[in-house]
Amino acid sequence: MKKLLTFILPMLILSSCTANNSQSDKHTSRTITPGDNNVLVAYFSVTNNTEKLAEYAKEYLQSDIFEIIPTQEYTAADIDYNSDCRANKEQNDESARPEIKYTISDISQYDTIVLGYPIWWGQAPKILYTFVESYDLSNKTILPFCTSGSSPIGSSATNLAKSAPNAKWLEGKRFPSSADKEEIGSWLDQNLQKEEGVKNMKLLIDDIELNVTWEDNDSVKSLKQILPLTIRMHEYGGFEQTGAIGKSITKNDSQIDVVPGDVVLYQGSAISIFYDNSSWSYTRLGHINLSKSELNDLLNKSEVILHLKGE
Repeated sequence: MKKLLTFILPMLILSSCTANNSQSDKHTSRTITPGDNNVLVAYFSVTNNTEKLAEYAKEYLQSDIFEIIPTQEYTAADIDYNSDCRANKEQNDESARPEIKYTISDISQYDTIVLGYPIWWGQAPKILYTFVESYDLSNKTILPFCTSGSSPIGSSATNLAKSAPNAKWLEGKRFPSSADKEEIGSWLDQNLQKEEGVKNMKLLIDDIELNVTWEDNDSVKSLKQILPLTIRMHEYGGFEQTGAIGKSITKNDSQIDVVPGDVVLYQGSAISIFYDNSSWSYTRLGHINLSKSELNDLLNKSEVILHLKGE
C-alpha cells in the first residue's frame, strides 16, 4: 500500500498532494489504472459526506481510491426524497442499475476493497449494485461502510453481498458525517489488520509439519485468506494425493511438469501433492522439501489428512 493512483481526476480523488484543479480538468479519463498496492477504497457520494470519510480511509491505508461517478450525475432535485425524485424511483426498482462513468482497468490486483456509500431509504444506492456486479470480486475481502444521519447500515451490506457471493464480506459499520480520522483509522485497524495477519502458512500431513517453500502468487495469497483448512486427500494415479478445498480460489493454470514434492492448485478448487512426476494444467503453490523416497513413504497410501494453518 505504498503508492496512490496517479491519474489527474480530482473527482476521482487522486494525489496525496492536493492540487486545486479547475472544473475543466474533471472527468478526463475513461479508464482508471490501478497503482501498485493491493487495497482499494471505492465510494459513492453525492453530498460529500461519504467522500470525506473515504479520503480518511485512503490516507490511513495509503491505498488507491476510486470514486463511483454516475454517467448521469445526481442533482439536488434527484435526491429530494419528499418528491417523486430519481433516487426514489431507482430505489423502488429492483432492476435499476445506474451506469458508471469510469472503470477500473484491472481490479485483480486488489485483495481488499473498502466500500463506502450513503444510505438511501435503508439501502445502498442502486449504483453500488452496478459497481459490485461490474467486476469479478471472487475471493476479495470487502469491508463496507455507510454514512447517514441516523439510519443503521442494516441489511444494505448483506443485500449488496448477494451480488458478489464469492467475495468475503466483513461486517460493515455506519458512520455519521462528523466521524474523524482517528475513528476511521481505529475501525480499519480492528478489521483489516486481522485480514492481513496471516504472514506464514504451515502444511501438515497426518499431523507431521513439513518444510515448504511457498510461491509468491495470488493463489497462495487467496489460500491464506481461507485458513485454517483440513482436507481429506486421496491417492490418485500412483503419483499424487489430491483433495477438494471446498470452494474456489484464485487460479492461473498452465501446462506444467511437476516433480515429487510439488504442491499445486487444480482447477481452482482442489490441492494436489506429488510424490512422483506428472504433467498437467495446474497453478503452482509450493514445494515440500523432502526427498522422493521420503515423499513416497509419506504419501503413497490410500489417503492422508492435510492441514493448512496460518501464523
